[in-house]
Amino acid sequence: MADGDEPRSPAIPAQATPEPPPDPHDAATGADEPALEPDESAEEEVTDDGDSAIGSLHSSTTSLRDELILQLREHGRQYQGYMEAKYVLPMDEQELERLDFQCHLVWLTLDKQHTWAPIKDIKKALDVGCGTGIWAIEFADEHPETEVLGVDLAPVQPVCIPPNLLFEVDDLEKPWNFTHKFDYIHSQLMIGAFRDWPGFFRQSCEYLEPNGYLEIHDIDFVLRCDDNSIPPDSPLQQWNDLMHRAANTAGFPLDTISKVPDMMREAGFVDVVAKQVPWPTNPWPRHPKHKELGQWSYENFSWGCESMSLALFTRALGWSADEVRVFMALVRQDLRNRRMHGYWNFWVVYGRKPEGGG
Repeated sequence: MADGDEPRSPAIPAQATPEPPPDPHDAATGADEPALEPDESAEEEVTDDGDSAIGSLHSSTTSLRDELILQLREHGRQYQGYMEAKYVLPMDEQELERLDFQCHLVWLTLDKQHTWAPIKDIKKALDVGCGTGIWAIEFADEHPETEVLGVDLAPVQPVCIPPNLLFEVDDLEKPWNFTHKFDYIHSQLMIGAFRDWPGFFRQSCEYLEPNGYLEIHDIDFVLRCDDNSIPPDSPLQQWNDLMHRAANTAGFPLDTISKVPDMMREAGFVDVVAKQVPWPTNPWPRHPKHKELGQWSYENFSWGCESMSLALFTRALGWSADEVRVFMALVRQDLRNRRMHGYWNFWVVYGRKPEGGG
């Protein structure tokens, strides 16, 4: 953090001394992860009710700024108003706090690292869809020699930032026209935001220096269960199915991450590595790391299931806001039920632009 800048959410613990990352040359998906097994001695429900929460760089389409900063109110929440609310999550203070919380969950998932790609000698880095800016701030602090640019649709980043960091408001699904190339491009939790993923990978490859890396951190929003402990008619399983139906209608499938490695290779990337780490629905697993991730994942989704669903269900499925809120109460009950052994897979995918790649 820059001097005087405090974390948005006091619930997020201070970071410990980073541990060594996994071997970046181990391309086996999930090879380092222990087995995901339930802790049968602790199947009581989580007691929380789910309603409380623990030099110069220039972008391509700055003329869009006035349109990009439009805001709209819907169902008591504040949304980004660009292109008829292209981004379906709220952008109010409650959601911004959850996004900071979620960023810490990702940091824990990556063994308290910000990157797994074997990056070095990074002169210029781009954070795509930087959100509240927490990843970009921490990366800039860790790499004072690197010029870092964070870009997002919404101007929700803090003012007090490291001197080597700049934030800009822009739509990176439009054609890029940066004045330079980057050595490293980072994208985190953009499933549900981007519609044209192949276009994003093509532009990323174009604007990377040879041997530069693109790294993707994102969730495969497909609820999984290996022991049939989640009934097909449960609210949790229904929520999964409805989220996919609504997102497909809106034009951004929530299972895109599984296709990302192939799309990166098609765009010209080489040495593509893909790994998966489970995000349990609550602390039901036996293994300590999975149990910790389950606690943080439970807080994230019980806190955020309503904000994730409200605009999608009312716009794409025709639900009323009250119907969404009543249903989310049932979903939160399932999320805290340790007898339901559900999880989502979180993916880390990175690839290198080859020498002579343009």
